[in-house]
Amino acid sequence: MLSLVLLFFLMLIRSIARTNLFLKHGESPRQPSFKRKMKIFSFIFTILISIIILLASLVLNFVVDFGGETQHFDSPNYDEGTFHNLESTSLGPGENASFWGTLGDYMVSDDQRSPNVALPSKPFTLEPLEPGQVSVTWLGHSTIFIRSTNLTILMDPVFGDGGAGPLFFGPKPFPYEHTYAIDQLPNIDYVFISHDHYDHLDMDTVRLLDESSYFVPLGVKSHLVEWGLEPNQIQEFDWYDETNISSDIQVAMTPSRHFSGRGLFNGDTTLWASWVLKIHNTSLYFSGDTGYMEEFKTIGEKYGPFDLAFLESGQYNEAWKEIHMMPDEVVQAGIDLNASAILPIHNSKFELALHHWDEPLERTSTYGLERNLTVATPFIGQNHIVGEEVPTEHWWKNVSIGEQPFLKESPLVGVLLAPFNLIALTWVILPRLQSPSGIEEE
Repeated sequence: MLSLVLLFFLMLIRSIARTNLFLKHGESPRQPSFKRKMKIFSFIFTILISIIILLASLVLNFVVDFGGETQHFDSPNYDEGTFHNLESTSLGPGENASFWGTLGDYMVSDDQRSPNVALPSKPFTLEPLEPGQVSVTWLGHSTIFIRSTNLTILMDPVFGDGGAGPLFFGPKPFPYEHTYAIDQLPNIDYVFISHDHYDHLDMDTVRLLDESSYFVPLGVKSHLVEWGLEPNQIQEFDWYDETNISSDIQVAMTPSRHFSGRGLFNGDTTLWASWVLKIHNTSLYFSGDTGYMEEFKTIGEKYGPFDLAFLESGQYNEAWKEIHMMPDEVVQAGIDLNASAILPIHNSKFELALHHWDEPLERTSTYGLERNLTVATPFIGQNHIVGEEVPTEHWWKNVSIGEQPFLKESPLVGVLLAPFNLIALTWVILPRLQSPSGIEEE
């Protein structure tokens, strides 16, 4: 395949070289200089990238996976068509981050960003519970299964094997020793969504969970209705809205520091959030995606202490640290929330950032030990009962890592791979480094 791509580019450059494009006076088109060949290659590359962006932009406006229509909301967090963070949140380039610099880092980074073997995991099981006990199971990335004797919950369920982006775009999920599917689960009573990004809100998963009750941030309801759910199945919340679902479960939707949008041009038209769940006598916190924020202290004072906090720890980078926490900030957030233990999520499934795939678990565990905060690190698929022994095995140790990338072995191959990488990177970098109105620039 690579040979065919290389041959295609060489033939195309040779054909264009016979025209007058970039031809200097006195230069023969049959003997183009190296400099002219490079100009022609840059021209072809630019045209190709422009076509990719144009086609992506057109598709974004017509495919059902992109969700429902933009709405308007009477909310203190909504102004001039978009939602806003509580804290000023800048994605400006700054000294340590730039679009082109980050893009270049993606092209040359090593393959330790993903494992080259199936990750260790546990088979899905339903173990017996006593009344009042709450079991939690991390199913990779930010998907959490929560169960008691009389209720079942899913947080940010993503079970599809497609990429973390629309259609076939976006990074593919890592392989696991044991796979997880909706038909393995019991009937799900309640589904909670933190925001509408593809790695947290999956259309195919929603369609399979079409009998559950959904709790979502403002604006996300339009996506679910577009995908076939009935409006009465869905409750929308603003920050600090609360409800008693039953005598066994009370919930509140709380702020996070992030952004939203399923397309290139509808940024921040739906709200992003975290969730507080009080199930029987157990208090849980689910962060969704978020940068570190002072609001963690307010949430901890208002709803804490928490028996367990599921905190985003992964896919971070200096270029977008204000919307994804760095490992030391994850531990600080757990302390601010007054959590007895934290469980790092948003890792070990997708290759969305430049760090090694196992770095979030390693660094968060290390910082937790230094700060005397318990960090739960269960295997993917492992059940554990909140309030009982916390699983802390470092299961990611000695898992095989990736090999050297093509670019380090052959610069020419790396250059030819660039346009193909850019398709996936569009969903990783551009939404974060563009400046939707809900995110202020310095």
